Amino acid sequence: MQKNCLMIDALYKFFYKKTRKKQFISFEEITFKINQDCFFNKLFFKINSNGITLIMGPNGAGKTLCMKIIAGLIQPLEGKIKFNEPKKPRISYVSQETVFLRRNVYDNLAYALKINKFSESEIKYRIESLVSIFNFKDFLYLSARKLSFGQQQLLSVIRSLIIKPDIILLDEPCSNIEPNLTKEIENILKKISVLGIKVILVTHDILQAKRLADDILFIHKGVILEQTKKEEFFKRPKSKFGANYIKGKLIN
Repeated sequence: MQKNCLMIDALYKFFYKKTRKKQFISFEEITFKINQDCFFNKLFFKINSNGITLIMGPNGAGKTLCMKIIAGLIQPLEGKIKFNEPKKPRISYVSQETVFLRRNVYDNLAYALKINKFSESEIKYRIESLVSIFNFKDFLYLSARKLSFGQQQLLSVIRSLIIKPDIILLDEPCSNIEPNLTKEIENILKKISVLGIKVILVTHDILQAKRLADDILFIHKGVILEQTKKEEFFKRPKSKFGANYIKGKLIN
């Protein structure tokens, strides 16, 4: 309990922002084609909530594509993404595949700050703050590529937080990693969401969704079938596909 309180205090100090707006993300008639086939056809939805939003659906539903469009990594054929701020909010994206420089942990964390032209003193402060909060100090001068897969995933999350994002996008960050590191990452996400950072997460793990989600966006074949509170989705799914997905049935 004391450890959690200390982490919250440290995170609050690190992420403190005098005014932090509730994030608003709107897909405005997004059209996207894959191999000349229309995958998103004037897709429209809004995420206008605090906390943790989970995007769920079967393989190939369009979850990762949604995340990459929000992050600005992929441009739609038509339509646009709208945010609530005059300027685009600061967005971090943790992909399914971790990519690191052939350098130590410190240099990998510093890279994201250097390309954003932070001073050396600010880079040092941010790295030392976060590795202390997440007990990662012992790994600071080890090669990032020699960490276990779970440690690399945790490092990816730390790296995404170091720029102090307004929105953090995570694409299955806990798949195939050790249970203790899954718990660590989940605790981090819960705590930063309380501090006003919008968390959007893709997962296939029903139990993880029940532990983490405030609201759920369920997508199938490029179409949003449900967007509702977690309790409503798991107790009373509105679509046949959503109900079958919860039961673990294959859906086509």
